[in-house]
Order: sequence, then C-alpha cells, then structure tokens
Amino acid sequence: MTEPHRFILQAYHPEYACPAFETMFTVEQLEDLQALLGPDARDDPEIEMSYPLEPADLAAIAQRFGVTFDAGDRDVWLCRWRSLREPPYLVHTGYELPLLLDGRKKLANMYFEYPPHRHPHEDEFDRFVAEGLLHKEVDVEPFDKPIRSITGKVFDGVRRAYYTPKGEEWRIQAFRLIRKTKGGWNDTLERLEGMLYGYEDWQNDWWAEHRRRRLLQYGTLLVNAALSSSELAAVEHSGFRALPALGRSLPVILSFDLTDDERRQLGSTLIRFRVKAGHFLKLTANPQEREHILHPDQIKDVNCLLVEKIEIISEPQ
Repeated sequence: MTEPHRFILQAYHPEYACPAFETMFTVEQLEDLQALLGPDARDDPEIEMSYPLEPADLAAIAQRFGVTFDAGDRDVWLCRWRSLREPPYLVHTGYELPLLLDGRKKLANMYFEYPPHRHPHEDEFDRFVAEGLLHKEVDVEPFDKPIRSITGKVFDGVRRAYYTPKGEEWRIQAFRLIRKTKGGWNDTLERLEGMLYGYEDWQNDWWAEHRRRRLLQYGTLLVNAALSSSELAAVEHSGFRALPALGRSLPVILSFDLTDDERRQLGSTLIRFRVKAGHFLKLTANPQEREHILHPDQIKDVNCLLVEKIEIISEPQ
C-alpha cells in the first residue's frame, strides 16, 4: 500500500510575507486534488507546484479532504510537503523577512527570472529597507538569449535581490565570491553558505550529518552531463538543486573521472550530480552501461533523486 500524499495549507501574514499559520492534510489519490485545483494543475500531475487558493477553492478542498482551516481574510496557498521540513529547526525558506528583522537570519537571496524586475514580496521587503532596518543590493544576470518556461513565459535572465540587517552587508560580497568558486560544490562550501545565511553551528552540523546519512543510506552514483549557458543559468537559479526542464534529450555518463574523449563527447560546459543509484538505474535502458540518454520527461524524476547540489566541473574558457 502506498503512503498518502501530504499537503500544507498556509495562511499568509499580510505584512511579513510568510505563513502566519498552517495545517497539513493527506490525499490518497492525487487526481482528486488535481481536479479541484482546475486548469492550472492540468500539467502538474504530481502537484509539485504551489497554488494560491480562492475562498471557494479552499472550501471545496476542506470539504473533500475533511480539513478545517479558517484563514480569515488572509491569502491562502497550497503546497506539497517537502523533505525541507525534516530538520529540527526552522529552515529559513519562506520566512526570510521576519527572521531578518529578528536578527536570526543574516542574509537573504531572493532570485527569480525576469521580467518582471521584482520578486513576489519585494514591496514588503522594501518597506523595511526604506525604514533603514534592512540593506538591499540587486544583481541582474541576463541569459545569452531569452528562454521559454514550460508554462510559455519568456525570461531574459535572473534577478537576485540580496537583503541583510544593517551592519551585515559584507555577507553579500562573500556570497557572490562562493558562487564563483571553481571546481564544484562541496561540503565546505555548503557549510559556508549556511554560515552566511545565519544558521547556527549546531544547525549546520545537523545538516552536514543529514546529508552524509542520505549518501550512505541510498547508495549513489555520480552522473556527468553538459548544459547550454541558458540551461546552466537555470541550474544556478535553483541554487544548484535541480536540473531545468529540457526540450531535448540529455546524454549522460556515469563516472567519477571522465576521460578526455568523454569530455569532448559531452561538451564544454560540464556538470556533475549525485543521485540515488537504484532508482536512477531503473530509468535507464541498460543499467550495466556507463553512457545513457535521459529523455525530457525523465528530468523531473532525476531531480527527485538528487542527494547533493549540482556541481559545475568545467566551463568554456
């Protein structure tokens, strides 16, 4: 018997751009929830995206799944339960603004494709910038050419808005420097990133041990591939945590060290990512081979198998 799917209803605080309160409910058949979400969820059979809910939508979901949720006049969102909720501390994602104001978070990095040239909660953040409580800087990183998302929107690049409490501005430059580090992501950079964001030592320790246990538990493979510059920009936008949706097949080679011929075969902009071995090999035609072709519709499955951040191992000179 399969486990029920867990979802979260969140009522948003109108001033601090974060959930004021939330509740969890379970779904046996995803099709039941997909039908209530309407046309927006037609192309999202696993319901991986987050959805704003109108009062009528919330009422229908509450009735169908037996959940009580009185949001008052607050905006309500539905999202899937994520493994990011496993840590025994509050992960900053989604709570950046109140944690910055409280001094518990030292750096926020809000990155989104543009246009538009603002992130969804920029007005709420900018209020406290204007009051002198927060410092803000913005980086704009254009793609080589515009890219079209799976929803049909066209984006020109990625825009990053950085925020720190006053006196912590140095963290922005430090963050920019570690993003430019060559040789791929590793445990040291992971910890340094956590320190810059403001996670405590014990929290960084827990996260490092959590990552180590995941690697030991599942058995892993290193997978090598090559991406275009716009595809690589999408990987960077995800925080090196996901491959982008592709309109093409992706050749990959399973290896820790590539030969010169293999490097030339793949291309000049090489990435490497670690996946759960058993589940990944089930996606391949011949698990005994080193070389495989991932089809576009398999990329979302591969993203679910990632156990470390994606590494850039070489870029065009």
